[in-house]
Amino acid sequence: MDRLIIESILADVDEIYFSNDSQNPELNPSIVLGFKAGNADQVINAFGALKNVAQNSRVELIICRTLVSGIYDLEIKTDALDEPVRILNKVISNEMLTQIEEQLHQSKQIVLGTNVSEEENWITVSEAVVKECAIKEN
Repeated sequence: MDRLIIESILADVDEIYFSNDSQNPELNPSIVLGFKAGNADQVINAFGALKNVAQNSRVELIICRTLVSGIYDLEIKTDALDEPVRILNKVISNEMLTQIEEQLHQSKQIVLGTNVSEEENWITVSEAVVKECAIKEN
């Protein structure tokens, strides 16, 4: 599956969760991308394709602050793709962002999953950061 197709499907994220609730300790902590049930099959396929592409490569998750408070861009980077998968303009509450940042101070490693895919299909992220990202000028 093409990176742009994966990106366009994953762009439908409704909510972003932080979780330590998995029964499998290897999946804690995790950032879970929440999707509506209507396009679950597409999301499962796109997320599975992303995992397959990235499985032998280092995966990074970058949560970029934007100019609007509470709105963030997510970038999933891997050497297996020419460019990161970008999920733009998503709401993350201050409370959720604080939980994520506190966890990342303890360990840069985290798991990325979706609310519609099986946990065994989630992606282990080698490094995750929250940072200011450069604004591109035209």
